[in-house]
Amino acid sequence: MTSLINISLITYFTLVSVIGTLGNGVILLAYGNRWNSSKSTSVIFILILACVDLWTCLIVVPAIAIMEYRDFDVPTAICRFYSFSKNLIIISSFIMSFIALDRFLNIAVPHYRLLNPRRVK
Repeated sequence: MTSLINISLITYFTLVSVIGTLGNGVILLAYGNRWNSSKSTSVIFILILACVDLWTCLIVVPAIAIMEYRDFDVPTAICRFYSFSKNLIIISSFIMSFIALDRFLNIAVPHYRLLNPRRVK
């Protein structure tokens, strides 16, 4: 039974990693050339969020898959890296909160720019 659970977890983590990497890669290709000329805070936030999520999909999710597959019997370096990388999820949540705050401020007080591109960068 545990081998079936391990196979399903590895399949799930592989799908998340591949789909997330492709999606964030497309976003970085589409918005990447707008970083220096961006007059919009939304573009900056989207690019930063795509970078953080790309790192998560490329590195953190496979590390979690390895740890789950080996029942958390991994070398100390991988365990420490995993513990450090969990902070990326928190960072990603903060970025999404700032995107929501930026959208709210643009709707509620459109003439007062609290978050401008220079401050966001």
